[in-house]
Amino acid sequence: MSLKDYNQKRNFSLTPEPKGIKPKQKTKQLLFVIQHHKATADHFDLRLQHNGQLVSFAVPKGLPKTKGVKRLAVMVEPHPISYANFEGVIPKGNYGAGVVEIYDKGTYTQLENFDSGIKKGNLNFFLNGEKHKGGYRLIKTVQKNWLIIKSNDKFVEKVEKTQKKPQNPFKSISPMLATPSNEVPAGKDWAFEIKYDGYRIIAFKNQKTAKLFSRNGTDYSEKLQSVCKSISTLAKDIPFVVDGEVVCFNSQGVSDFGLLQQNIKNQTNNFFYVVFDLLALNGKDLRSTTFLKRKEMLQNLLVGANKNIMFSSHVIGNGKKCFKLAKENNLEGIVAKKIDSIYEEKRSPNWQKIKCYMRQEFVIVGYQTTSKNQTLSAILVAYSKNKNLVFAGKVGTGFSEQTKQELSKLFKPLITNNCPIKNPPNINANWLKPKLVAEIKFAEFTKAGILRQPSFVGIRQDKNPKDVVREGL
Repeated sequence: MSLKDYNQKRNFSLTPEPKGIKPKQKTKQLLFVIQHHKATADHFDLRLQHNGQLVSFAVPKGLPKTKGVKRLAVMVEPHPISYANFEGVIPKGNYGAGVVEIYDKGTYTQLENFDSGIKKGNLNFFLNGEKHKGGYRLIKTVQKNWLIIKSNDKFVEKVEKTQKKPQNPFKSISPMLATPSNEVPAGKDWAFEIKYDGYRIIAFKNQKTAKLFSRNGTDYSEKLQSVCKSISTLAKDIPFVVDGEVVCFNSQGVSDFGLLQQNIKNQTNNFFYVVFDLLALNGKDLRSTTFLKRKEMLQNLLVGANKNIMFSSHVIGNGKKCFKLAKENNLEGIVAKKIDSIYEEKRSPNWQKIKCYMRQEFVIVGYQTTSKNQTLSAILVAYSKNKNLVFAGKVGTGFSEQTKQELSKLFKPLITNNCPIKNPPNINANWLKPKLVAEIKFAEFTKAGILRQPSFVGIRQDKNPKDVVREGL
């Protein structure tokens, strides 16, 4: 077998694996690598550098470390030397589909002529790695099957340690937030994605179970059961953490926040999870990996996912054209992300959101009624500044009769005689404890800081009132 066999089994336009090319220069030391390969059958691959390639064996249970233990090792096609550095996801439908990660790596010594050892079916070598050290012997049994045995030396372990299944490196996270901007950044060091109108959700998958959390830590696993189930069945028992937006699409194919709230209330399953970032995979924390690398690994991970799990595509450069198309298609806006940025648990200028129209969250601090609209005529809203609430105006449009009834029920237990605003306006109103957050669409802020042409969009149960500030300041 040769690298020709390796190349024929792979379509390099679909898999991130390196092409099978022999290096021009010889190395002074011989390299070995053991890769953990979560494919159709979970196994380990032992690869030994020899004659410009990696002679490879699939070892289902991994290399032994104790005396007298024999493990099956199946010889497979040689791999290129560059494969020793490969880690990532081989997409579904490709040869060897699954996650590959480096388990151990180092140099090794050939204790006899390698070619004659392979030919006679008895090969001795010495590994010098972080997890595997000492002498090993490969003995051929039949066809491609060999046995690998640990030599009796000072590196023998008396009791072999059981390998633990990988777990996610963290159990909670504050999502990275985009900084509002009025200008579309230029240049090819920026990637651009659609800004979706839904709930920001972080999905944690450990082995075969999944949990969904909003940006303030609320568990949405029950409310979004269809999404949770699809995440739990993705990538078999490989743990991962992904970031994205749960949305509902209207008849025009545009994400619709009002429709999302309606579907959550009615307990339907018409939800889509648009995933735009990969934060951890197979026990490894990826937050310090660059944005483009994370997106590449994410796209491979999502190959073969259920239809309600969607990959958030991006383009590099052409930001102004993207923004123009977003406006023409009545989208909320776009998000610009630095291609070399890491994932930060804060609002960062490395992510910028550019909205097609003004829209943000506000705290509901009161409401008004009239003789014509005795249930609700308008809500009064504010935002936080220096730990105080600043009045932003009243919102009297965007309510259906059903919405008015629903809001009235939410308001009743929150009614108070004390105005929660530091410098209250001279307005007759029913004041409320600042516990509810509303999404408001508007034209602009006046010079006095009051909303112009505001319209109610919906209640944001995924937002903490204390985190609501005026965007763009």
